[in-house]
Amino acid sequence: MRVIFIVLSVLTLISCSESLDIQLEPEVIMFFSNDSEKKIRLTPEDKEYVVLNEWLREHKSAWYATSGRYPGGVYIKSGNYGIQITELHVVLYSTTSSEPKAMYIQNAGKGELSAIRNIGR
Repeated sequence: MRVIFIVLSVLTLISCSESLDIQLEPEVIMFFSNDSEKKIRLTPEDKEYVVLNEWLREHKSAWYATSGRYPGGVYIKSGNYGIQITELHVVLYSTTSSEPKAMYIQNAGKGELSAIRNIGR
């Protein structure tokens, strides 16, 4: 009985995650939570753009549905999406309405994406 419960729990967790193929626009704008006036334009020639693009390509699976707002980090606007990078998470927002809406979240390792989190410091 215990084995069946464990198997069902694992299957439930696996079925709750999504696989997403997020493509960055050729030019994205980065905003900072600690300085809303500061903006940085990133293109494929920028190291931070390349790091984020590679991370998104390598982390297509294990996105979990979410909602609400997450404090801190940096926010990148790319097409109809917003990508927030905090110390522990990457949050994907839909920007098709007047207010961004959190849709998916994924854990980011402590050292992952530090080049992006530390830009402008």
